[in-house]
Amino acid sequence: MNRTAEKNRRKIEKALLKIMKTTPFEEISVLRVCKEADISRTAFYHHFASLDDVLLSAYEAAHEKAFGRREWTAAYFRSDQFLRDMISFFDHNSELITVLRHWDLLSRVAFFPTQKSVLSASEENDEILASYPEYTMVYFWIRPFTICNMWLRGGKKETPEELFEIIRHMNEL
Repeated sequence: MNRTAEKNRRKIEKALLKIMKTTPFEEISVLRVCKEADISRTAFYHHFASLDDVLLSAYEAAHEKAFGRREWTAAYFRSDQFLRDMISFFDHNSELITVLRHWDLLSRVAFFPTQKSVLSASEENDEILASYPEYTMVYFWIRPFTICNMWLRGGKKETPEELFEIIRHMNEL
């Protein structure tokens, strides 16, 4: 994708998130996002099929930036690096996550990491993990995700490093 296309995609994402700070998602039109982003409807539809696609794109971009191209294995999910990546995801994407949570839209984008987690769990050598990938995903993701979500809701009173130590300690119990 060329730079102009990527720039337009990010402009659209930022415009949607800005509007979502004050307007429920269901009340937002493509036209309003286009006006906010200062692009044409044609340009919008060149990049996205719908506003849902814009949300998913923003979430995927944030997710990829935080988690990179790591191998999604049980060993990774048990690692300190996974905790650090999860905390970084919340720390650097506070606005996106807050807006999604505010309008109860996290479930609309949650299938992205869920699909990756389920696929990786199904490829594990461990018979139980491979047989029950959905449970595996929940077991590894939900606890740190929920704690990070609470941290964000509480105003991030602890530093990312303090939160890391808290979660790490709890994992050792």
